[in-house]
Amino acid sequence: MRSRGPLAATAAAGGLLFSLVLGIPLALTGPEAPAAAQGCAIGGPAVAGPDVDDPRLAGLDVAGYSGDQLVNASIIMAVGHERGLSVRDQTIAVMTAMGESGLRVLDRGDAVGPDSRGLFQQRDNGAWGTYEDRMDPARSAGMFYDVLVTVDGREGMTPSYAAHRVQRNADPDHYTRYWPTAQQIVAAIADVDLDELTASAGSAEHCATTPGELSAEGWTHPLGTASYRFTSPYGVPRYGSTHSGVDLAAPDGTPIYAVQDGIVTIAGESSGGNSGFMVAVDHGEGVQSRYVHSWSDAIYVSVGQEVQAGDHIADVGSSGNSTGPHLHFEIRINATPTEPVAYMAGLGIDIS
Repeated sequence: MRSRGPLAATAAAGGLLFSLVLGIPLALTGPEAPAAAQGCAIGGPAVAGPDVDDPRLAGLDVAGYSGDQLVNASIIMAVGHERGLSVRDQTIAVMTAMGESGLRVLDRGDAVGPDSRGLFQQRDNGAWGTYEDRMDPARSAGMFYDVLVTVDGREGMTPSYAAHRVQRNADPDHYTRYWPTAQQIVAAIADVDLDELTASAGSAEHCATTPGELSAEGWTHPLGTASYRFTSPYGVPRYGSTHSGVDLAAPDGTPIYAVQDGIVTIAGESSGGNSGFMVAVDHGEGVQSRYVHSWSDAIYVSVGQEVQAGDHIADVGSSGNSTGPHLHFEIRINATPTEPVAYMAGLGIDIS
């Protein structure tokens, strides 16, 4: 493991605890949004395509997609346009249908979802309307958009991850390969310049957060380059006890990264379930980091797995005792919580 010795930060932690005892106020504003987030001016207005029976549409062939496939893409775009959504949302919807059905209205599912139907392979589980709804391109697109617009912070997610938050498939990156072609399809149907559309809809990684840089000691920030607010310090009264970590508020789905190399010791529901779902990583020398309140389907590691600093291990959620999406982050030394801001500062990482 890369480390100068995790216990080296313990003395600094005592200084912040002393400040809390004296009542010296702490800044809870969090960092300024990183440049990637500040420059995230994507998602221009939706673009309109021709009528589905327009001869121009019938004659198009875009990267092997043609005929009914492009008619279906045009319908998806039209629904987004009618709703006043962004061109990015339209392109995400087209990309998703490409990844689910190849832009075909399929009257069949697969081994994972045998009851899946239609352009978006929506399942017969009560959440996606009737069979007729799922088989109708416009109505199925409408149901997809209904959920997409509820995804908090989707503008700061990769297109594939935003789609994943709707579809809940096993691989959050499943749709990434379809994004460039989806942009080509939307541009061709709308008869707009591809470069202009790409600038508005963003690249596959545009505005996505990434792991932070490693400190000289080999540690990194649990939220990488994401913008967040520091909302609750260590040691304050909370639910009949004292707060054993710090709270960093960020949009639902913001990636969480391992702060150091280690071995996963918890990956699932917390003891008693009050803290929802969590990940814990053992870094050796009695040091453990904890990442709490993820959703059950947003944990990407398993117990016993080796991880490295900066590995994407989970996403921000709001499970358990939580009033909104945030990361509850802890450092424990020999199973005892310690003040994480000063501890991480002693290892070259500012989480305040």
